[in-house]
Amino acid sequence: MTAVKTTLAALLLVILPVILSCPKDTELSENKNQSGIKNNLSNIEHNESAQILILGGGYSALGNQISLESNVKYLQRIKPILQFEEKISHTYFADGNDSGRDIQFFDPKFVIPEINQIMAELFGKSNGLANQYRSNSLNPDGSSSVQSVDRWFKLLKNSDAREKSLLYFTGHGGKGESKKLFNTSIYLWNNAKIRVSELVKKIESLPKQKPIILVMVQCYSGGFSNVIFREGDPKKEFIERPTAGFFSTLQNRVAAGCTPDIREENYHEYSTYFWEALSGRSRLGKKITKPDYNGDGKTSLLEAHSYVSIHSNTIDIPIKTSDTLLRKYLTSTKTETKVKKENEGLTGKLIQKIEFADQNKTLSVQKLEQVNKSEFLLWATPEEKAVFLGLSENLNLKEEYPAIEIKKLLEDLKKEKEAIEKERKKATDQKNKFREELRRKIKGVFPEVANPYHPVVSEILSTEKSQSILKIINQNDYWKKILIEKGKIKSFENQKFLLEKKEVKLMRLRRCLENIQMLNTLVESHKVEQLKSFQKLQDLERLTLDQL
Repeated sequence: MTAVKTTLAALLLVILPVILSCPKDTELSENKNQSGIKNNLSNIEHNESAQILILGGGYSALGNQISLESNVKYLQRIKPILQFEEKISHTYFADGNDSGRDIQFFDPKFVIPEINQIMAELFGKSNGLANQYRSNSLNPDGSSSVQSVDRWFKLLKNSDAREKSLLYFTGHGGKGESKKLFNTSIYLWNNAKIRVSELVKKIESLPKQKPIILVMVQCYSGGFSNVIFREGDPKKEFIERPTAGFFSTLQNRVAAGCTPDIREENYHEYSTYFWEALSGRSRLGKKITKPDYNGDGKTSLLEAHSYVSIHSNTIDIPIKTSDTLLRKYLTSTKTETKVKKENEGLTGKLIQKIEFADQNKTLSVQKLEQVNKSEFLLWATPEEKAVFLGLSENLNLKEEYPAIEIKKLLEDLKKEKEAIEKERKKATDQKNKFREELRRKIKGVFPEVANPYHPVVSEILSTEKSQSILKIINQNDYWKKILIEKGKIKSFENQKFLLEKKEVKLMRLRRCLENIQMLNTLVESHKVEQLKSFQKLQDLERLTLDQL
């Protein structure tokens, strides 16, 4: 190792203060200042109130699961612990205070008559058969609509010039556009939506000194990490204004959560862990040790995000705005030879070629798999180090070269998933075979069931005629066989889901290694303006609750 290859934390503490105080093209001295990076934004006062926007719910009652309402209630319960109780807060949820039934819920005690289950399985669809509906009990300030969001931004724009704000979205999200995959969306009530590019316009309407933090947990939420770029487009320039965010998953992946199940102990999604880390209380009231990865006695937003990455047992791959900025800066269309030549005297032996298209593709850093565990730990910031060690322990990684071990484990998991999928397909085909045979037999006696709205169907469900159906389905144990195959399918799906959750943790760890590698490369590149921008962004991500 050369003198340049020291810990990334040390590099940041030693190099960055000097870089930021020198002209862009000034070379770094070997005798570097030891003052370190201060995790605060000098242009933000820490004694002012935050404006909080709680936005969420579904696009309609069919997509407004009770877990979304519960997410809002959880945040409301812990407001005093988060020091949010005295802050100005607005909640816009689903249909607002309308008396309509906008919440979908599932109560395991709700019994579905057997004949209804059978007819749904054979002639309709069984998904959602046990769902019920009621009006939300939040007493929100209004409905989740574009108008409500615009109203909040207008209030924010006219409020104190230096007031920090927090936007928390718990709802559903949509994919990006065909030619702009990053331009994902959040869904509001009545199928309204706001895309990344539209939210950027609203943020840019605010005075530049108004910091805003986003916490978004919807599917495809990672697209909103691009709010730091002009028009929300990662191909365009970084916006020099204090905006940062934390997101449940990548722009091309669905997120965990959104269940009609009324049992709160079954709720496992990004904000469950995020607020837990910041408050020291789980959503069930259990005390937890708040993360303090840098040892300053406080828990920052970035530490809470890292806590999610370590502890969340879901399909999410959490990302933050600084991850997206690193991938912006490490994008290169230069040839390998030119990049290698530019890096001579720095880390040319380590970093020879970097190519990155967007946040969803795996970073291709030549020789990443030749970096050992000790080097990653030397370069890592406290937060990334915690994620690296936490996930490595969780996954029981033992090899000295983690990237190689991750690659091997991912390949093994892929084979296991493919084998399970084959068995699941066999069970599905067998179930469908029994299903079609039963459908044929029932329609032979009651041809009206081909149309579920035929009046005879209602008669069958509510009279003794249902016994005729039950007699048919019990012949040759067809219904019993269908239930057995459904049980097999469920078992295979559960097995596959467990493998997918392990797979996701490996993917999180892989991205953690990439983040460590990229930041090390950025520090050693001596690109002053990029380092300044990155520092400001990560300082904002490192704000603590007393600074909001």
